[in-house]
Amino acid sequence: MGLFNNLFSGTKELSKLANSVANVIRFLDVYEEDNDITYLITAAWMCKVGVTDRIEKNGWKPTYIVYVTINGHLTKMTMMEVYMNTIYRLKNKANAYGDSDLAIVIDNILDGKQDFYKVDAQISQEVREVIL
Repeated sequence: MGLFNNLFSGTKELSKLANSVANVIRFLDVYEEDNDITYLITAAWMCKVGVTDRIEKNGWKPTYIVYVTINGHLTKMTMMEVYMNTIYRLKNKANAYGDSDLAIVIDNILDGKQDFYKVDAQISQEVREVIL
């Protein structure tokens, strides 16, 4: 029975990761359309709790595979590709915004510093249920 519990737990965690990745990508795409920094800040929070924390918790290596639904298409990604499509892309957008304070806030959120807790306190329960 322990084998099935571990297998189910791992599959559930991968599913949550895939969902988080899809949501971050969608938020970054929406940001490109209307340049509302709220999307970047929320995407940073999702990257922290839904991507980096989950990858670290499960010890997935950079070559580990996850399948993510992006724009209706199932996309095979390694953890390295997950990082590139979420965190790296987020940091690039924050740096391109032209406000160095925003880049610092994004880095602080990703590092779990004080700005993370400010954003975390404002995230609704509905969003938490989707990400966590």
